[in-house]
Amino acid sequence: KQWYQRRVDITAGANVPGYNSAAPHPSAPPPQPKPTPSVVDPSKQTYCIYIGNLPETSCKCCLLYQLFGPFGGIANVKPMANVNPDAGNDHWFGFVNMKHYGDAYAAIQALNQSTLNGRTLKVDFKTEKKK
Repeated sequence: KQWYQRRVDITAGANVPGYNSAAPHPSAPPPQPKPTPSVVDPSKQTYCIYIGNLPETSCKCCLLYQLFGPFGGIANVKPMANVNPDAGNDHWFGFVNMKHYGDAYAAIQALNQSTLNGRTLKVDFKTEKKK
């Protein structure tokens, strides 16, 4: 399949802003709070976003680029899985590094708690893992 055909397959039945008329892109970005130090990757000056509860698809990178691309410049994406051998299922999540804070904030506001393929996404700035 061509990438544009795959986009239709991945986002079919989604309630994600920008992909259907029920959830349009926000016309104006909301007020932006100051970034916290853990959000900024100092080596690349990008803003890292955590995306939890991703649905099962054949190309996680494609999905992340399609979800966050309309909001602005993406530095990179990193899909990950947390395999639970006891339950026999995978928990998919990922990280997206965006080049501009305003774009990252707008993406979080629009995509957090949205539904994609029957799963509610959790989208927020990455925080330091508690030990």
